[in-house]
Amino acid sequence: MPIRVSIIEDDKKFLECLKILLDGSKVIKVIGAFQSGEKALDAIVNNPPDVVIADLGLPDTSGIEVIEKIKRCLSDIDIVVLTKFNDDEHLFKAIKAGAVGYMLKDATPAEIMNAIEEVYHVHAPMSGRIARRVLEDFHNIPKTKGHNGTELTLREKEILEILSRGFTPKEIAKELGIEYESVRSHLKHIYKKLHAGSMIEAIVKAKEKGLIQSVM
Repeated sequence: MPIRVSIIEDDKKFLECLKILLDGSKVIKVIGAFQSGEKALDAIVNNPPDVVIADLGLPDTSGIEVIEKIKRCLSDIDIVVLTKFNDDEHLFKAIKAGAVGYMLKDATPAEIMNAIEEVYHVHAPMSGRIARRVLEDFHNIPKTKGHNGTELTLREKEILEILSRGFTPKEIAKELGIEYESVRSHLKHIYKKLHAGSMIEAIVKAKEKGLIQSVM
């Protein structure tokens, strides 16, 4: 089964190009392409995709508001921001609204398609430079006493430590000399144990529980 994707993008030319790009993949199928946030919201609620790709600069409402509305209706849906805004304010607002990934429009086609596959499989679609900026914001999170019953293996803790330094799953595989699929499998177990839906949430919860030492 292909990964079902809906796109929200007000630039008609960019939207058409992105749709053609994704539909050309063997593992991705675009089921909706919208230039309006409100129209996208109605269609997505009635026919939920696996992944939503959303711009932040929309004509009728802000992309942040669209993300918040989608998450209120469909809490389990995965949303990746694809935007021109390269500032911390938009970045953090998007993540706090419920986006699990944030990419810039200068990303390569391969990076965009890899992000969709990663969010679908392991909920971690974020470039290293963006991840580092997000993780810096969580640098001073205090530890809490006790692990609240959370038990991670030594390998899972090792992967979380490296992840907290801004490495991507593929970079982690190279760093540890293991297969990328093994990293994905470990991440799935980590997210399940920590009840986390994204890379950032997993790192924050691990930091709060004292399971990892360094964040950046």
